[in-house]
Amino acid sequence: MFYKLLIKILLLLVISSCSTMGHVAKGTFKYGTEFYNAQPKVITDNYPTYFKQTFFKGALFITDYDVWKLRILSIQDITEYIENNSIFVDLEYEMDFQNYSKSVPLIFESQSLLESDGRALYAYDFSFSPEGKDFWVTFHDHFFKRDLPSFNYPISPVLPPEIKRNIDSIQYAYVPNWGFLTLREFMVLYSSRNGKRWDEFCFWNNYAYDDSTVCGDIQIEDEPEIIKVTTN
Repeated sequence: MFYKLLIKILLLLVISSCSTMGHVAKGTFKYGTEFYNAQPKVITDNYPTYFKQTFFKGALFITDYDVWKLRILSIQDITEYIENNSIFVDLEYEMDFQNYSKSVPLIFESQSLLESDGRALYAYDFSFSPEGKDFWVTFHDHFFKRDLPSFNYPISPVLPPEIKRNIDSIQYAYVPNWGFLTLREFMVLYSSRNGKRWDEFCFWNNYAYDDSTVCGDIQIEDEPEIIKVTTN
């Protein structure tokens, strides 16, 4: 009975995302998100990947820009730089073969020390400046009007080279209930089943930080058809 209900909700999410947009789709995404959040973690952790992808994307599409978070993980203490300099990100989306972008500052919220694979990393958490809200709302309106815009979610904070070389990785919390996600975790949940988003992300290669967990180590030789790919 539970899985029959789950499948019905998934079908509603897929149908809404493909055809019936606007308030109907938003309501369906909201219902699906609430249903997922109401389940015990021991159950949601065991959902098949496709179920998780569907629920995550449904939540992503209706989560307000005001609650987005970004985390910079550094191997060195860069607190002084963080506290004394503005850090910007470029919000970007593509629609009808046109690129739209807006540079907005991040708002520093907190610093902590985390353990990762036996290493101590300095974690700096940020929210997104209200200056980007109108830009996001414009994209959001296009999305629910079925104008087929594509937002660049793996955002790269703009840092000088001497600071960037200390950065281990960037993590994202676009949906608070899902917590901070590594680039790979985000791309797994955001990816379509055929991996199209991964292919596009790796092809354009405009991510300013380590993307090897998603794309592998790619070397393009003199001949364009010769491409070496090493995956982790």
